[in-house]
Amino acid sequence: AVVSTQSTGSALASGCGSTTMGIQSEGQFGTTPGLIFGFPVSVSEGKVAVREVGELPENLQTLISAQDNMLRVEKQVALGECDEYEKALLHSEAALWSILENPKLKRELEEREVARIAAEEAERKAAEARAKEEAKKKAEEEALRKAEEEAAAAAAAEEAARQLEEQEEQEED
Repeated sequence: AVVSTQSTGSALASGCGSTTMGIQSEGQFGTTPGLIFGFPVSVSEGKVAVREVGELPENLQTLISAQDNMLRVEKQVALGECDEYEKALLHSEAALWSILENPKLKRELEEREVARIAAEEAERKAAEARAKEEAKKKAEEEALRKAEEEAAAAAAAEEAARQLEEQEEQEED
């Protein structure tokens, strides 16, 4: 499906970009024609085209089917075509939850969550290390500044003592 677009950013409208957009379905990926669905698209010469992605994994196709079902129910409810909309929405919601209960998908989601938590922990530790390094650097800079101040004060004291000594010698002569 190729449709004209006016709302994409200038970078996409000028060509070669790819993103996801809400497009009226023509049945791509097993969706119901006429529904507005998020599809992977490419943009060329101001035209938006739904990208072909080949064979979809079963769990992704199941999720798309459940989303399609939910969108059909929402459309029916919005148009007043569904008398038992609460029942229809509960059925769609149950379908989505059944997908999440799929053992393979559940394991994959758990693995992703573990990886996400590990990445957050690694970032937290890296931030702590950066903060410690920054504190150490500030402490070193402060110690250096104090040493320079002390050295300058000592040099000033030496100079004052030398001048006082010279003054005393001149007074004795």
